[in-house]
Amino acid sequence: MLLSALMQTLNYKNLLEYNIDINLTWIGLANWIPFFWCFWSFKSFLNSPEKRKTSALIFISGSIPVIATGLGQIFFNWHGPLKTFFNLIIWYQRPPDEVTGLTGLFNNANYAGSWLNIIWPFSLACFIDKKEKFLEKISIYLFIFGISLSTVMTNSRAAWLGILIGSTFMFGDKSLKIIRNLLILITITISCTIYPILGDFIQTSLKEFIPKSIWMEFSDFQYSRIEIWQSGISHALNHPLFGTGASSFPEVFRTQTGLWKGHAHNLPLELIVSYGIPAGLCIILPICLLLYRSTKNIFFVKHQYKNSIYDRAWITALIVLLISQMVDVQYFDGRISIILWLLLSGARNMIDEHQNKIENKSITISKNY
Repeated sequence: MLLSALMQTLNYKNLLEYNIDINLTWIGLANWIPFFWCFWSFKSFLNSPEKRKTSALIFISGSIPVIATGLGQIFFNWHGPLKTFFNLIIWYQRPPDEVTGLTGLFNNANYAGSWLNIIWPFSLACFIDKKEKFLEKISIYLFIFGISLSTVMTNSRAAWLGILIGSTFMFGDKSLKIIRNLLILITITISCTIYPILGDFIQTSLKEFIPKSIWMEFSDFQYSRIEIWQSGISHALNHPLFGTGASSFPEVFRTQTGLWKGHAHNLPLELIVSYGIPAGLCIILPICLLLYRSTKNIFFVKHQYKNSIYDRAWITALIVLLISQMVDVQYFDGRISIILWLLLSGARNMIDEHQNKIENKSITISKNY
């Protein structure tokens, strides 16, 4: 990545052709290089199921302001500026309209939805953990309801899909039938709302019943994801070794189409466009291997699942977050990037723990033999 940034700085042709600010390429390294160190340094805080459970509970408790401010934004017109700690903390929330949904403490509804998707498996883990105290049960139920309602109010299709994926991984095969039927029902309902499949009266009734901000998400497309990806792939193939710099995609896309898009709506593609295929693969392939091994250990090794439902939630949150990066890029929000590398670090510890169990079992068997 450093070599790519250097080569881009020296390649004045690309800078002039696409009107790229080379300073952004060097600044963009801050989205990656410090987190390689964080991945390593986080491990000592996540090296046991108990520590990961504690971290999960911290994620949940730290998300209460996200839900509270988000619902306040939608139902009580909390737009800000909101102040606390003698004005040391000040934030604003945009008023919701027909398109923009709940954002809470985030700048964008998709970012808020991504955070809620990450927290969702941990809240389900608390639910499955079967608390005995009445107040604990009520707290969990209220929190799950708050996340569900907040996710719906984001008007983010990726967030809606993420909550279904997270539920599937947490509850396993039992949830597949329910989610399948729910998806069929939602698909039919939205289709009848957008198109007069069952007649104008049904369509009009559904439009009056379903908030416009929801069904508009499925009917108002300026440019499809596939066309955006095609543009990014074409550009990456034209500059395969070193890319054209961080934040170059918006200028490239505007040059090609006359439209502005803030990113490639796919994190691996955004990374490759920015720093080239070699740099991209050096990051993408290890993450894919880590995800494969940790998923295998958690979901296909029975004793590992029995160890901790929070470890199952941990990997589920990681899967959902990485899937969301395939259709959008929330990674560049610092809170999302930090929790991503936290999840990756914890997943790496799970792999090490599983390997140690296998080695210890082999040693025990050898001694007994």
